[in-house]
Amino acid sequence: MKSELTKRMTIEENYHRDREKLKQLSDEIAQLKAVNSSYLTLQDEHHMLQDKYKESELALEELGTQLSMSKLQVSDLMEEQHIAKRTSDGQWAKDKEAKTCRACDVDFTVTRRRHHCRNCGEIFCNLCSDNKMPLPSAAKPVRVCDECNVKLLEKQTVVTS
Repeated sequence: MKSELTKRMTIEENYHRDREKLKQLSDEIAQLKAVNSSYLTLQDEHHMLQDKYKESELALEELGTQLSMSKLQVSDLMEEQHIAKRTSDGQWAKDKEAKTCRACDVDFTVTRRRHHCRNCGEIFCNLCSDNKMPLPSAAKPVRVCDECNVKLLEKQTVVTS
């Protein structure tokens, strides 16, 4: 009987120990499920934040492009305003004040004549102002300097694009 009692006590101890171990494992499983749920929530949040970040980057890039275009437009408008003011005021550079070509700094002589650019009003030699471009102020294409020619061609390219 003693051996049965010892066996019974051993079985009961093992049962209590196993039951305690089972409770600990159940608690750990519950904790792991909670951690997994928290992880999945954080992962979803992370993906949402990544998407927001990408959208913000694209918006920022688009705004940067728009800002650059706006700056160019402002610059063009200021230049047009400056040219329009000079043209409307009739402020052409005076022949007597121009000793050299505004572009290449070559001295004017009897054989090297002065030519006004019809766009900006400055004085140039023939080589630096041998371009003809249509201007709103003239019916036919008129003489413009190399610099104005480039600017006017750029504007025509932008308008036709």
